[in-house]
Amino acid sequence: MNFRRTRPQQLIAIGSVTIIICVYSVTWPSGILNQKEDQHASPATLSAVQEHLNIVRYADMVRWERNNQTSSSFWASSILSDDRRIYFHETTGRDHLNLRQLCAVESTAKENPSRSVQIFFQTDHVNVTSAPFELVLKTYPNIAVLLINAKDYFTATPLERWYLHGVWRKSPYKTEHFSDYIRILSSFKGGGMYMDLDFVTLKPLDADIFRNFVPEEDNAVLTGSSFHFQKGHPIVRKIMTYLASSYRPKEWAHSGPAMMQSVVLKYCRKKLPEPTYPLFLCPEIKVLPKKYLYPYTFADWKRLFVTNVSSSDPIFESYAVHTYNKLSKNEPVLVGSDQLYSQIARVHCPVTYAHALTDLEVDFF
Repeated sequence: MNFRRTRPQQLIAIGSVTIIICVYSVTWPSGILNQKEDQHASPATLSAVQEHLNIVRYADMVRWERNNQTSSSFWASSILSDDRRIYFHETTGRDHLNLRQLCAVESTAKENPSRSVQIFFQTDHVNVTSAPFELVLKTYPNIAVLLINAKDYFTATPLERWYLHGVWRKSPYKTEHFSDYIRILSSFKGGGMYMDLDFVTLKPLDADIFRNFVPEEDNAVLTGSSFHFQKGHPIVRKIMTYLASSYRPKEWAHSGPAMMQSVVLKYCRKKLPEPTYPLFLCPEIKVLPKKYLYPYTFADWKRLFVTNVSSSDPIFESYAVHTYNKLSKNEPVLVGSDQLYSQIARVHCPVTYAHALTDLEVDFF
């Protein structure tokens, strides 16, 4: 997506973003600050810089928990198992995030300051000098970066054989399928709410609403681009059994949205996934209407790039918006303009937006 700038709004926007960051830093919730003070108990293998930025190795956390079963440390409670956490996966193997991905993480952390926001990388390090990554981590101490070894992460789980067998590596959709599998594996390991890296969070994600849910993306169509299951929820085991025994490398949606719809309906003994919130589709599973996370369907993704938006537009009632990066990644974002995507990024991921506005070398958002 070619990155363009519009003036004279640039200086005004820079000033606004600076104010937002300053005010946000001053008013940061004391609970999160106290959590950082308690991090002296984290593993000695972490460097001071890593610990300061909440960059941790998942294997270290597991090892530490095994040796400190009774501890109430922030790391043990919110890294390894936390139904309130919101987590993302970078599944290409890169050691950094592009600006859109960073906006997804930042907006979620900004709108949910009392919840742990986690981003998993399949690397042994992250490049925090790429874009404003380091500044985002410093601004939002509720973000944790988790470094995993994928082979170890899948070991001793129902999905280990799928991973080691390796048929997925030859699939034309190997990145997408790996993402489908590892997001469910993380739900199995620790619970919490998963989100794709092409969301922008617009409001606090109420933990009562966004609990044990699957979302409706379009009329009677479920998706796996976001969901929440508490740790130990029986449907997660059902999903993993399905994924372990039914893999179709040439079908893009088979282990993603098609899988979610098939398993949920079978589990709940239903024929259609009609929205049920606040009621349950079946015990402990509810279907959120599309207005909560999907104000636009995949066919309407271009609405994010218009400048004239009605006050009655469904995005203003939504808690987040899915930007459909696979379809929209080459659409130019007019930074500093009244374009809808530009407007929501300016407000909900101000650190990322400020960087995009001032760095003349940025080409994509």
